Amino acid sequence: MSVINESGVSSTTVRLKTENNYVFDLELAAVDGSLHEFFTDFGQMTYIVVSSVFFSLCEGKLEYRGSRIKEAIVEGKGEEVMRRMEYEEASSLNMLVLMDRKITMDLTLGMKIPPSTIAIVKDFDQMERKKVDQPDAPWLMLTEGSPRTGYVKLSNQGWVFRLETNLNMSPEQLLALLYSMSREPIPEALGYNYPLFLADKMAKYYRDKSKKALDFLSTKELSRYRTFRSLVEGRRRIWNTSRSWQTERSEGNYQTHGRW
Repeated sequence: MSVINESGVSSTTVRLKTENNYVFDLELAAVDGSLHEFFTDFGQMTYIVVSSVFFSLCEGKLEYRGSRIKEAIVEGKGEEVMRRMEYEEASSLNMLVLMDRKITMDLTLGMKIPPSTIAIVKDFDQMERKKVDQPDAPWLMLTEGSPRTGYVKLSNQGWVFRLETNLNMSPEQLLALLYSMSREPIPEALGYNYPLFLADKMAKYYRDKSKKALDFLSTKELSRYRTFRSLVEGRRRIWNTSRSWQTERSEGNYQTHGRW
C-alpha cells in the first residue's frame, strides 16, 4: 500500500507474508553509547563508553560473535564526543551496522553515515507514534529518499519504532531482516532489535561499573587526572578534545573484517 503523507512524500506500507521468502547470510554489528557526567576540581567531566556487539545472521538465526568497548573521559559535556565516537566506530566496520540514532539529524551535524546503516529509534514523540500505529504486525512504513525514513512494528503487543536507513533493499526484504533480529522477548520493548538492545545494555553496564568510582574520586581533594586515568586501562590515544583518554577492550574471538 502506498500513500502520500502531509509533506507530499510517498510512503509505502508492507506486511510480512512469510519470512521464508528471504534467506540472509551476513554479519552485522550494533553500536550504542552511554555517558556519565561528574564534577572534579577541574570542573565538569564526562565518562563515555561506546559498545559494539557482533552477530552473524544465517537462515533467520542470530549468533553472537563477540563485543568491543571503547571508553573516554573528556572535559565538559560529552554528548557530542559520544556521537562522534559512535560514528567513528560504526564507520570502521565493514558490515551492516545498527545504531540507535536519528541519522537525518546527525547528517546536518556533519556526521558521515556508514554505507550500510539501519537506525532504529525507540524514544520519539508519543503523538507521532500513536498517529502512525496500525494493526496486523509485522509491518513497515517506509518513504523514499536518502536516507529512507519510516516506522516499523514487529509485534502486535509491541512498540512502533522510528526507522532510518541508507540500505539498498526492498521494503519487503528490509522488513524480513528486521523481523529476524527481533525474536528475543524483551519485556520493556517487545519487537525491538535484539543486537541494539544488547549493545545498549552493555554500554550501560560499563558506565555503571565506573560511575561509583568516578563519583567517589571526584569528591576527594587528591582527585587529579592521573587518578582518573588509572581507571581507564589499556591502550590510550588522544581524542579530538583537550585532556581526554580513550581505551579499547574486546570480548570474544571476533575480527572486525566482516562482510555485507
